[in-house]
Amino acid sequence: MKVSSPHLPGDLKGSLLKSRLAAAISRRAPAGWGWLPMALTVLRILLIPCFLWTAYGCTQQADSSLLARGPALGILFGIGLSDLLDGWLARRWGLVTELGATLDAIADKLAQVACLAFFLADHESTFARVPLAFFVLILSRDVVLGTGYLVLRRRALEVDNQHRWHGRVSSALLFALVMLVTAGASAAWLNLLFLLSAGVVGLSTASYVRAGWACWRGRERQS
Repeated sequence: MKVSSPHLPGDLKGSLLKSRLAAAISRRAPAGWGWLPMALTVLRILLIPCFLWTAYGCTQQADSSLLARGPALGILFGIGLSDLLDGWLARRWGLVTELGATLDAIADKLAQVACLAFFLADHESTFARVPLAFFVLILSRDVVLGTGYLVLRRRALEVDNQHRWHGRVSSALLFALVMLVTAGASAAWLNLLFLLSAGVVGLSTASYVRAGWACWRGRERQS
């Protein structure tokens, strides 16, 4: 049977697309794509300075319209999308590793702290200022959780660094907060979100500390 060459590239592309779709449905990574979740995490880290640069550019412009904020909002959206996709793909394709989970958590904390630190400065003609107390709360959370992680690892304990539901909620609220500040939302909405985020972050931190303490006590009882 003779196969006409003009249709061959299209057939190959169709077959490749079907194989990748079948691989996704069967919950295994398509051949040669196992690197994607980790690459998305690294991309999220690289996008952080890009966001800070474009956000700073907004403060140097007389135009503070939503259109002028578009590049910063677009990069911020990319940061949020990569955060959703890397974990989802890793779980779906069975590629979850301790390194990947740790790097994902580091990328989240870097993005949150860097963005909030930028909005601590006086950009009130363009962006609302983040309250210092709120920033200290977020920074303290990261110091406490990071220290606890290192202490538990030093005792050769397995640390479950997967996000709990309350951690996901606090991350979502912080992302929404940064997005609204970047978009120039009104102070009334932002103040409400600051209070809500602070409460959820506090409860989430307490829950993680409690879990770490239970892990520590369990090891002591075994020894």
